[in-house]
Amino acid sequence: MLELTPQQQFVDAQITAGVFPGPSEVVGAALALLSERQREYEQLHSAIGQVERGEFGLLDLDSVKRRGRERRGEQ
Repeated sequence: MLELTPQQQFVDAQITAGVFPGPSEVVGAALALLSERQREYEQLHSAIGQVERGEFGLLDLDSVKRRGRERRGEQ
Protein backbone atom coordinates (compact mmCIF):
# COMPACT_ATOMS: atom_id res chain seq x y z
CA MET A 1 0.00 0.00 0.00
CA LEU A 2 1.27 3.43 -0.93
CA GLU A 3 1.13 6.02 1.85
CA LEU A 4 0.61 9.62 0.65
CA THR A 5 0.45 11.66 3.82
CA PRO A 6 0.16 14.74 3.66
CA GLN A 7 -0.64 14.55 -0.06
CA GLN A 8 -3.60 12.32 0.78
CA GLN A 9 -5.77 15.40 1.32
CA PHE A 10 -5.05 16.56 -2.22
CA VAL A 11 -5.78 13.10 -3.62
CA ASP A 12 -9.04 12.94 -1.67
CA ALA A 13 -10.04 16.42 -2.85
CA GLN A 14 -9.44 15.46 -6.49
CA ILE A 15 -11.65 12.39 -6.10
CA THR A 16 -14.36 14.29 -4.20
CA ALA A 17 -14.39 17.00 -6.89
CA GLY A 18 -14.90 14.32 -9.52
CA VAL A 19 -11.63 15.10 -11.30
CA PHE A 20 -10.48 11.48 -10.93
CA PRO A 21 -12.45 8.34 -10.10
CA GLY A 22 -9.89 6.96 -7.64
CA PRO A 23 -6.43 7.23 -6.11
CA SER A 24 -4.79 5.13 -8.83
CA GLU A 25 -5.82 7.62 -11.48
CA VAL A 26 -4.53 10.57 -9.44
CA VAL A 27 -1.16 8.86 -8.95
CA GLY A 28 -1.07 7.80 -12.62
CA ALA A 29 -1.64 11.37 -13.77
CA ALA A 30 1.03 12.64 -11.37
CA LEU A 31 3.54 10.08 -12.65
CA ALA A 32 2.75 11.00 -16.28
CA LEU A 33 3.44 14.66 -15.48
CA LEU A 34 6.66 13.76 -13.66
CA SER A 35 7.79 11.71 -16.65
CA GLU A 36 6.99 14.59 -19.02
CA ARG A 37 8.89 17.05 -16.82
CA GLN A 38 11.92 14.78 -16.71
CA ARG A 39 11.93 14.58 -20.54
CA GLU A 40 11.75 18.39 -20.68
CA TYR A 41 14.66 18.70 -18.24
CA GLU A 42 16.70 16.26 -20.33
CA GLN A 43 15.99 18.32 -23.45
CA LEU A 44 16.92 21.50 -21.61
CA HIS A 45 20.12 19.94 -20.29
CA SER A 46 21.01 18.83 -23.82
CA ALA A 47 20.29 22.31 -25.22
CA ILE A 48 22.43 23.95 -22.53
CA GLY A 49 25.26 21.60 -23.43
CA GLN A 50 24.93 22.57 -27.10
CA VAL A 51 25.13 26.26 -26.23
CA GLU A 52 28.12 25.69 -23.98
CA ARG A 53 29.87 23.88 -26.85
CA GLY A 54 28.98 26.70 -29.24
CA GLU A 55 26.60 24.49 -31.22
CA PHE A 56 23.88 26.99 -31.95
CA GLY A 57 22.74 29.45 -34.56
CA LEU A 58 21.16 32.85 -34.31
CA LEU A 59 17.38 33.01 -34.40
CA ASP A 60 15.60 34.73 -37.22
CA LEU A 61 12.67 36.38 -35.46
CA ASP A 62 10.55 36.64 -38.61
CA SER A 63 11.00 32.91 -39.19
CA VAL A 64 10.00 32.12 -35.60
CA LYS A 65 6.87 34.27 -35.92
CA ARG A 66 5.98 32.68 -39.27
CA ARG A 67 6.30 29.15 -37.85
CA GLY A 68 4.16 30.12 -34.85
CA ARG A 69 1.45 31.48 -37.13
CA GLU A 70 1.60 28.34 -39.25
CA ARG A 71 1.12 26.17 -36.16
CA ARG A 72 -1.96 28.19 -35.23
CA GLY A 73 -3.30 27.88 -38.76
CA GLU A 74 -2.84 31.56 -39.57
CA GLN A 75 -1.35 32.95 -42.75
